[in-house]
Parts: sequence; C-alpha cells; structure tokens
Amino acid sequence: MTAGTIDRPMFTGNEEQQALAEEIYQLMAAQGRLFAFDAPIRQTLQNLADFYARQRQMDPAEAARLIDEALRVNDQVFMRQETNGDVVFITSRRGRYIPPQSDTIHTFKQRLYEPENPLPTDDLSVVVTTTRPALTTVEPVFISEYWQQQAGLIPVVVEPAVETSVEPVVAAPEAAEPVDVSKPVEEEPQVAPPAEPAQVNTVIVLPNGLQIDLRRSVEELMAQHGATLMSQLRTAIENDPLRRLVLFGNQAFPEAALVSFGKNDLRRISDYIREVGEPLLDSQIIADIFYHNPRQSDYEVFRFALNYRLSREKDFEFVGVEGARLWSVRNLPAIGTKRVKASEMGQLAGYIEEGFDDSLAEQSVDSIRKSGQVSHVLTFFEWEYGILPLTRALTALLPQPLLADQRSAVLRFELPQHYVSTLVELRYPTGNRGGWLQGLEALFHDYLVPGALITLMRTDDPRTFAITYEEQEEMQDRLLVLDESKKTPKFTFANMSYACVVDTDMLVNQQQYGRLRNLKAFPMNERRKADLMLEHVFEIIGAPVGTRMEPKYAASFETLFVALNVLRPASREYLRHLLAEGDYFTPDEQRPGWWFYTPPPSPEEEDEEDQNEEDFDDEE
Repeated sequence: MTAGTIDRPMFTGNEEQQALAEEIYQLMAAQGRLFAFDAPIRQTLQNLADFYARQRQMDPAEAARLIDEALRVNDQVFMRQETNGDVVFITSRRGRYIPPQSDTIHTFKQRLYEPENPLPTDDLSVVVTTTRPALTTVEPVFISEYWQQQAGLIPVVVEPAVETSVEPVVAAPEAAEPVDVSKPVEEEPQVAPPAEPAQVNTVIVLPNGLQIDLRRSVEELMAQHGATLMSQLRTAIENDPLRRLVLFGNQAFPEAALVSFGKNDLRRISDYIREVGEPLLDSQIIADIFYHNPRQSDYEVFRFALNYRLSREKDFEFVGVEGARLWSVRNLPAIGTKRVKASEMGQLAGYIEEGFDDSLAEQSVDSIRKSGQVSHVLTFFEWEYGILPLTRALTALLPQPLLADQRSAVLRFELPQHYVSTLVELRYPTGNRGGWLQGLEALFHDYLVPGALITLMRTDDPRTFAITYEEQEEMQDRLLVLDESKKTPKFTFANMSYACVVDTDMLVNQQQYGRLRNLKAFPMNERRKADLMLEHVFEIIGAPVGTRMEPKYAASFETLFVALNVLRPASREYLRHLLAEGDYFTPDEQRPGWWFYTPPPSPEEEDEEDQNEEDFDDEE
C-alpha cells in the first residue's frame, strides 16, 4: 500500500449494524477530510447518539445502545476508549486507526552518548529536546448540518426533469459521388454519440421542508424567499465549526483575509473618538488614523476588518445604521436629557409594545416609506423632555438596527429653517420595553411649543433626518411649563411666544387648561403607573359633579388625553384601554366622549365604615 492510499474498511455484524457502522464512518471521515490519512478522528458516543436521535426521532438512550453495539462489533475500524466516563470512538481516513509507535532503538539522544567523548549532560538540553511535535487530531465536535451534507446524510428532493420529445430533422439526400472501385474502401471512423448532459440539482430543501428552485431569477427568489434565504445563509455561516467566513451586518468575508488590529491601534481609535467627543464613522477613523484611501484596492476588506474587529471588543459600541457605521466608546457625553433614565423611559413607552399604538390611523407604513416623512403633533411630555416614543409610524421612517444585539443608534436631526442640528439617540425596543428618540430638547424649546405640527423626513444621508414645521406670525400666550428651579418641581404657566402652526386643542395654555397648574410633578418611577396618573389627572382637570361625601368628576376624552400626556406619554388607544379597564371609570351615557370618575374611598373612610358595621352588629 503506497502513501496516501485509503483502505476500504469491511464492516461486520448483522445488516443493521453494518449499515449503521458504515454511515458513522462516512460521517467521521467527512469531518476529518482535510487532515492526514492516519490522523485520529474522534467522536463521542453522546454526540453520535444525539445526532441519530434527532434524525430518526428516537430515544437518545436507545440510539446510544444501538451505536455502541454496532461499533463494538466493528472494532477493526473503530477504537473504543473511555475517558472520564465518556465513551469515545476513534478511526481515521485509512479505515482504521493505528496509534503511532516511537522507535527508540537509535535515537539522536542515544547517539550522543555512543562516541568515546560524549557531550556533558549539562549541555545536552541545548541540542536535544524531549518533546514531540503535536499530531494533528480531530477532536469530537457537535455534528452540524455542514458535516451531514458533506457525508451525504441529508436527503435533497430533486424535481423530476420534464421530458420533451423532439422529432429528428432528416437532411435531404445529396447526389452520390462516383467511387473508385480499384482502391480499397476506407472505413469511416465511428463517432461516439454525444454524452447526455448530467442532471443538475437546482433544488434546495430547507430544514422546514420548503423547496426552492434556484433556476429562477435572482429577483424572483429574493422577492419571495429573500428573508428566508438570508436567514438560512446567516445560520449556516454562524454554525460553521471552522469559522471560515465571518459576518458583520449583511456582509461576509473570509476570516483569513482580514487584517488584525493590535492593542495600540485600538487605543488610538478610542482616544480619537473621545477627543472628538461624539461617535465617528468607520470611514473617518480609517482616513484620519490609518490613512487609507477609498481608491485603494483593499479598502473594502480593510473597512470590513475594522468593523468586525471593533465589534469583538467590549470597549467599543456600534451605534450606526446601514450605510453609516458609527462607533462609540465609554464615557462619551450623554445624548439627551438626564432627567429621564433609560429604564424609566422604556417602561413609559411600554404601551407601544403592548399593542396600544394608533400612529398609523391616518398614514400607512407603505405611504411613510414611499414619501419618507411622518406628521406628528407634539405633546407636552415630548416637548418638555425632548423625547419621541418610537411608534410604528416612526419605525417605518427610521433605520432598523444593523446588528442583532444592537441597542441604540446615533442619528443627526436638522432644523433646516434655522440651520441648526443636534445629535439624537435612537433607542430600540427590547422585550416589553418600548423604544424612543431622545436629544431633541434644545430644538423643541427654542423653536416649538406643545401642540406644534411637525414633520419628520429622511435626507440623502442614511443617518440624517430633518424636522420642519409650518410658520405663522409670531404669537404670545401663557403656556404650561415645568418649574424645576426650586427643590420641589411644580407646574406653572408662563408667557411664551411662538411662530409655528399648532393644534389649538393640543396647545396647553392657561385659557383651556388652567387647572393643570395643580398637577403634581411625580417622580418618573411613579409615572409608569398609568392608571394612578389617570386618576390624579381626572381629579385635577375634571369637573366635580358629585357631593362632598361622594365625590365624582366628569371630563371629556380629549381633555384627559392632553392632560395625561403632561405627566407621561400615552396614545389615544392606550387611554381608551385605561378607561375601559379601570374600576372607577364609567362612560357618560348622555354625552358621548365624556367619562366619569368616582374615587375609591380613602383608608380612613373604609376604617370608619367597618367600625360602623361592627357597632351595628353589636346593637343587634
């Protein structure tokens, strides 16, 4: 047998054991097909049992028993070892594994002592090493779909080819030329008929059973199965045990082709971002630190390598979007107000994730994506804190996260009518907590008022958006403000001038909503309790229609909506839910759109009623 020759193993046992042993051998040989013929290929009994239990829908213990019996009777192919309680089977691509034996009869170490004057023992360690180079070993790994495909263990359904009959075309007979009979007739060489083209498999079968024919055009495949194909491709790349391809966003590159960045390079990048004071684009980092030019042939590979390496570092956070990849580091100045914590705002905007979002009542997702703009009326809470809840309408306008674990993105919002701009942080929703935009406080306070009609729109830059409003003659009014100059914040009215068109019903002025000065400025952790906030708003803004002993308040739906949005964000749909599910709210049958609120008895009143009932029982 010459070097590199593979023995075809012979399997023993009954038919089922032979088939099972041969199948396992093919699987393990495919796992080690890139290694030497005699390199040991190891696989644990547990991994094999789990694989066949899933494939054949059987009990893992029963699968382990059948595999162990089949491989035991084929010990000429599989070597069985027990290590720390785990059973391991070893074979090689030669068809059997023979442990290497070291020939110690004539070693280099011995020959140094055979001369008459050998080297001193102290000098022996200089020229002799007692360690042996590590042999290539294929260790047991999880049996993924990659090895199953290599071993041909995943069946692929192929659509039968459509047979078409074609009538042969017979050429018209030509006039026969005269033949010289004195010369021997030479036989014409027979030409072999052309080989029939091999049937090409163009159908792939996904794990869920979906069959996709790749003969269709790319446009048709992506239109119908684009998301599924991208998901399957991403899963296959991520599950590749050799990690030959790596992903960042929607791009994939060979890992071996990527350059590495040392600690000094990473320190220079982080220092530069801190020096600028805001997140930076990857292209700006490459140009200012590494002096790479987009015209260089390796620019895109270098750019991908930078983004991929930074995504693996804990000190860097990706805050970009598709088309604008930004990186941030720790201890950068915070974007937006510090008066509302991220955990608190996520709970305040949780009603969106609960399904109480009516932002698409007047504009659809398709129209927003087509026009690239969203109309919105500012509420007092949004104006005061510079925060916009991430409704479904804004989600259709704003970019989606590029990475699966991305928490936020940093955008730039411009006010083109005044040539100003500001950084805005987009927080994506997580779990039952809603998302929001923060960082618009300065723009809102300088040029807008609560109730302003604004339009948010895209620009040519994927990370830059514009806010516009319709202008009118400057007006003055006494509008609600939150006075935080004192130790205890409180609501009050102050003279303000504005030149933007407003929704008069949403304009929180003293003339319409003078009672709101009595609202209590609750801490943010208490404002997340929407039902309690609504009860407090009802008592302040509602008209008393009850008695002193049995208080009762009445208020219109629109008034409650404006007043509730002073303390916390809420949609009209969410307010309807609170009114319908509340124990103390009842609709006014005489006036549609009006509601009553009957406060529950106070603890002192409940104790007094209980005492009266006890006294009445004692008298009886």
